[in-house]
Amino acid sequence: MPEQARHVLGVAGCGGRLLPLLARHPARMTCADISAPQLAFTRLRLALLEQTDRQSFMDFMGYRPETSVARRKSIFRLLDLPPLDRRWLADLFHSRHWQAPIYQGAFEQTLQRLAKINGLFTGKAGRAIFQFRDLEEQSAYYQSRFPLKRWKAVIALLGNAAVLNSLLYKGAFPRNNLGISSREVYLDIFHTLFTTQVVRESFFLQMLFFGELRYPQGFPLECDPQVFQLARKAQQQCRLTVVQGDIFDCASSCRDVDFVSFSDVPSFLPAEVGMDVLQRLRPALGEDALTVIRGHLHVVRPDSAGFCDVTAQFQDAIAREKTQLWRVQVYRQTSSVQVSR
Repeated sequence: MPEQARHVLGVAGCGGRLLPLLARHPARMTCADISAPQLAFTRLRLALLEQTDRQSFMDFMGYRPETSVARRKSIFRLLDLPPLDRRWLADLFHSRHWQAPIYQGAFEQTLQRLAKINGLFTGKAGRAIFQFRDLEEQSAYYQSRFPLKRWKAVIALLGNAAVLNSLLYKGAFPRNNLGISSREVYLDIFHTLFTTQVVRESFFLQMLFFGELRYPQGFPLECDPQVFQLARKAQQQCRLTVVQGDIFDCASSCRDVDFVSFSDVPSFLPAEVGMDVLQRLRPALGEDALTVIRGHLHVVRPDSAGFCDVTAQFQDAIAREKTQLWRVQVYRQTSSVQVSR
């Protein structure tokens, strides 16, 4: 995302992507989601950013495991939140005994279940790979002492679409369209992670082996002190709007958007709608605007007339991403191409 963009449009999700985007100082940001609970979490994150300090943010979200329930309740009590959000969030936190919010998403809870299974298969020998701080030593352990056969049994489970459907997607898991089996996809993903990145730095791998975050090196970007402070400062100047609704409907009233963070939404859309995502966004986009789309086992190839695929320009950044679950696509609008409709 460019510094000081005029207007950023993004899928809100639970707000985890917004703080790092805010840290780039956009003049305006519009966040849309069809899910009221997701938006409640988004507004909660933004309230924590605006009304507390980084230590309170870390305590409340659960990045500090020693944080007491009383401390979390006291922070929540002081937040200025919309009444409906406060009621829904309070009921949720109460039903889950005020456990750390960072572990309450469907993805994180799925990883916690898989961590228990992984522990049964790979045990201490699997978790021992986290003792290394040096990539060369870690790779050597992975090649010689890591319980690879037992790990492949875990991969067989993780690569089972029926299991993922049951645990995470409730029947809506997008069909694999990559042309290779899900098992092969995951084997390649984890081989890449174990041999190119220090695993302590991965939120994803910590969750998959421990069911929790044990090493601060794996904390997401919103925890970075500089990112947090930049986002806090930018929030005071940014025209920030949180909208419940379809992102396409939201885009129809926007102009001069420089950056679109689309997440993996196109993967879940009907095929004809997914194909048309760039064209439906195009009226809202400014010249040279970037649109970032990601897919997991299902990758949409949108109609890119009037756009240039510039993904290759960002390969270094994509390679540093800490899950490697995503096939990232980046498109830049080109002013010279006319679209015939």
